[in-house]
Amino acid sequence: MEPAIHKTETLFLKRIKYMMALRVILVTLFLGLPLLLELKTTHNPWSITTFYFLIGTTYALSILYAIALRLNVPLNPFTAFQLGMDLILETVLISVTGGLGSPFPFLFIITIVSAAILFQHRGGVLLAGLSTILFGLLALLQRSQFPPFDAGTPLGDKEVLYGVFLYMIAFFTVGTLSGRLAKRLREEEIGFLDLRVFHEDIVHSMPSGLITTDLEGKITSFNRSATEITGYQAEEVMGQTWWEQFSWHDIEDRLNTLSQTGTPERFEGEIHYESGHTRLLGVTISALRNEQGIHTGFIGTFQDLTEIRNLEEAVQRKERLATIGEMAAGMAHEIRNPLASLSGSIQVLQNELDLSGENIKLMEIAIKESERLSSFVTQFLRFARPLPPQREWVNFQSLLSETVQLIQNHPTGTHRVETVLEASNKPILAFVDPDQMKQVFWNLGNNAYQAMQTGGILTLSVQHISQHMKEDYIEILFKDTGKGISKEDLPNIFEPFFTTKSAGSGLGLAIVQRVIEEHFGKILVKSQAGDTRFQIRLPIASAMAPPTIDPLIGNDEILIKNNGIGNGVRENISPQFISTDK
Repeated sequence: MEPAIHKTETLFLKRIKYMMALRVILVTLFLGLPLLLELKTTHNPWSITTFYFLIGTTYALSILYAIALRLNVPLNPFTAFQLGMDLILETVLISVTGGLGSPFPFLFIITIVSAAILFQHRGGVLLAGLSTILFGLLALLQRSQFPPFDAGTPLGDKEVLYGVFLYMIAFFTVGTLSGRLAKRLREEEIGFLDLRVFHEDIVHSMPSGLITTDLEGKITSFNRSATEITGYQAEEVMGQTWWEQFSWHDIEDRLNTLSQTGTPERFEGEIHYESGHTRLLGVTISALRNEQGIHTGFIGTFQDLTEIRNLEEAVQRKERLATIGEMAAGMAHEIRNPLASLSGSIQVLQNELDLSGENIKLMEIAIKESERLSSFVTQFLRFARPLPPQREWVNFQSLLSETVQLIQNHPTGTHRVETVLEASNKPILAFVDPDQMKQVFWNLGNNAYQAMQTGGILTLSVQHISQHMKEDYIEILFKDTGKGISKEDLPNIFEPFFTTKSAGSGLGLAIVQRVIEEHFGKILVKSQAGDTRFQIRLPIASAMAPPTIDPLIGNDEILIKNNGIGNGVRENISPQFISTDK
């Protein structure tokens, strides 16, 4: 809600501006018209000059007042100064137009009412007292026939006292009553403003985006959540046609249908960002009606369904894979046993039979394909029936170092790839399954090598990320300079059996994702030609007691003591490892 002080200042400033505008209008009417019509009030030798002086002074002061408002002057002293100047100018006007017989003493009453509106009862009574004093001084001057009063029929003491008494009663009555009315009016205005601000706070605090339009579909309001979801600022879309701004061409037909039937319409629309990302929105539109029930426009609410839709697709995919996996895993298990027997038999025959030429080649093909099929079945079983993680505290620097050595020494490795391991000065530990992590790193590293057939650089790094008020995590990065992954293939790379390689099984990255999810982590991918990055984020399991490192052990070996979690592990820590094979 808007602070009460700020709301009061807003109302006060609004009233000052009204008072300044009213002053200019009254001076123009009450001083300009007598001059224009040549009324008797202007026949006094003083009056014509004074009228022009008062008009010019009022206009000049109004300009200065407007400038002062822009300079953010203190409002209370500024307003009191204006009211004081009004009393002085009104006193001058009354003095040159007849004193007690002047037609302009009512201007004091207008100033008193203004003071009551601005300063409530206290301001009204104070201005009533000042007006009485100034009017009494004018009466005394007139009684003494002091210029500009002429030497006509002199006023008696009784006439002066009676005239001053009547105006004093009028001034204080108006000041008291208008002060009380102003106080009540101010309370009602603040209450109304509170209600309006409360409603605005509700609208802007809604988690759903809210748009209202007129009957032509032009946007008339746009709440804060709508800005957060769509990326558009309210100033950008106000007055714009809804369907043109959001490229939802079918919404115009839906609004026409809504106008005819009055039934709310529900549909889904997409928002495309300059970054290339897309969000799916669930939109509901209904008729906007006023207090009389007249249809004045349309109101639309929408929510971001992107995450929900992704979760639904992930659940459906897991359910589908679970069903297929249970069935296929049984089949694969039955295939692997006879396949092993078949491969072994072929190898025995190859060694015992005297084969030559084409027969030897056929035997080698049979053995090679048996091994490839056995490898595929093994990967499939690992994906379909994963073992629960056997967690222990692991040093990721050592784990990545072993991965680099395995990849470089694998027969399929290429010597045209430079492998760089960016090591840390201290061990980076996490509570994970080391064998499963090795499988993840092997798959990612092998894919990177295969993506750089003509050479390149594979960079591996790990770092500990600390977060304020959140759990720390480990970030592992595999970055290669290969050909990259196309935008069309990128959404599918973790799908089982999806592959762009002629000899690939399509299970490597699916296994990677599954292992990471089993460790409550996530994997992010960014790819373009010459820069592909697989970024793994794993929680450190900080709720568990971390291991202690014995400082008495040498530099090449550390002992991770058992803290009651898993088993104590001894592992060799290689120094910073940067390998270049050419």
